[in-house]
Amino acid sequence: MTETPGKSGPSRVVPARAYRGDLLELLVDMRRALKARGESLPPSWPEESLEEVRAGRLLGWVLLPNGEEQGLAILAVRNGRAFGQVHLEGPPEGRKGGMELLEAVVRERPSGLRRMDLALSCALSETEEAWGKEIDAAGPSLAYLVVRRRAMVRALSSDAPPPSVDLPRDFRFVPALALGAGLLASVDFPAFAGGPDAAMVAETPEDNERLLRGLMAGDLGAPLREASPAVLMEEPDSEGGPRGHLVAFALCLEENPHSALVADIAVLPRFRGRGIGSALLARSLRGLVALGFTEARLWVTEANQEAIRIYERAGFTTERVGRVLRWTAAVSPS
Repeated sequence: MTETPGKSGPSRVVPARAYRGDLLELLVDMRRALKARGESLPPSWPEESLEEVRAGRLLGWVLLPNGEEQGLAILAVRNGRAFGQVHLEGPPEGRKGGMELLEAVVRERPSGLRRMDLALSCALSETEEAWGKEIDAAGPSLAYLVVRRRAMVRALSSDAPPPSVDLPRDFRFVPALALGAGLLASVDFPAFAGGPDAAMVAETPEDNERLLRGLMAGDLGAPLREASPAVLMEEPDSEGGPRGHLVAFALCLEENPHSALVADIAVLPRFRGRGIGSALLARSLRGLVALGFTEARLWVTEANQEAIRIYERAGFTTERVGRVLRWTAAVSPS
């Protein structure tokens, strides 16, 4: 064990590469909890992550066991930015160990890191609720900014398909997956820039394109062509014929044979307020029904009330509220 600055007694957090227990079991536990929450992780994820940790390409920290309590944090770092997951097993009392994990990740972060986003999860909902309340109460004393995220869900049925929503005049649907990641990124990045979900997408247009390319390649589940529409605005070309200008798109991914994830809906700011977002979502949901899915899921930042209202009008309800903790070099006191 190591001494934690500012605390009495040793820390129970050790680097994952130095952990002598069964790290694979902890990764399996993490995946099980995330799948139970409706998040997409392939069956091979624990074994692949274990190899990544052993090779040093994925950072990790283990909260040493204390009775039923144990935890794991993993962190992927690229180009000065990091994304990770902090997971706790055990009863609500284990949230103290969760705070130790969060402190260890900040304390032992790689040099040169500009930003780090950590999602939180627990095997037991009561543990996550208690931990979340403690994090909210800690507020400014944390090295992290707390971003609340809603997990929303909608049941689907071919007996009562979602009603279609017409696009405004001079707009039409086309398949988004036929357009390529570069063109989609030209809408995705400006659609989120400056808004409450901006940091959940990418910091640069290049990062945005890489993210979309990975999603379209199946990184989080098979992309669903029939449920991933894009919207073009008809404009006359130099010879007076029709030409389409991309203004919006949606991207849906398969989570399992029954559930799909609405991974992205983007509308350029100057085209909002015309019902395009609602039409996109309705088109996606009807596509999911046609494909035989019985459930649609999505995540949205709680501060994005405009999007939440659109989702609620489309029949989505909030299943739970999760938290993402964001550390940035510019504002961190550590």
